[in-house]
Amino acid sequence: MNGINKSIKAKHIVSLLTALIMIITLSSCGRLNELMEGWKDEFDGLIDQIENEENPSPANAQKGKYDFTSKDVNGKTVRLSDYPDAKVVMLNFWEPWCGPCLREMPDLARLYEAYKDKGFLIVGVFSAADMDGDVKQIISEYGIGYPLVRQQGELAAFQTKYVPATIFVDGEGNLLSDEPVVGSQDYAAWEKLVKKYLG
Repeated sequence: MNGINKSIKAKHIVSLLTALIMIITLSSCGRLNELMEGWKDEFDGLIDQIENEENPSPANAQKGKYDFTSKDVNGKTVRLSDYPDAKVVMLNFWEPWCGPCLREMPDLARLYEAYKDKGFLIVGVFSAADMDGDVKQIISEYGIGYPLVRQQGELAAFQTKYVPATIFVDGEGNLLSDEPVVGSQDYAAWEKLVKKYLG
């Protein structure tokens, strides 16, 4: 088992070294700045993953598939464990260029404010690496009070061809919904689901 862990660690190190060589190679290329921001997020997620594998804790061993560590648009680390009172977590996968995503955000902001004291949390998850300014403007314009984080680490495992797409998990990151909700919903539809999962 120890040999397997060393092999996994070695593969991670090789991946990091390969990526660094690519950065050096591209340093004379005009695309470097454009690529660096997206790569930085991937490196941070990979480093967090390596650290978690090397230093597993009993608490982490009990967590679900969507127990995440990610970063928000300001580079702040956000973890599911930062919200110990969360009973139901709505992971809303969206993009700042997506019209239906933006249309439902005021309703999501209102829903979060209405149910956050009852153990409800929304986490907005986006992958666009070059639209940080747009995300900050959306937070301000729509009064978003819930965290918006990057689709990295454990959250990168969720893949769908469509946005918005939403799944519900418990406070440990275990799935509550059998299937993702694909597409935007209005306030009443979301509220019905939230009430169902809150019990």
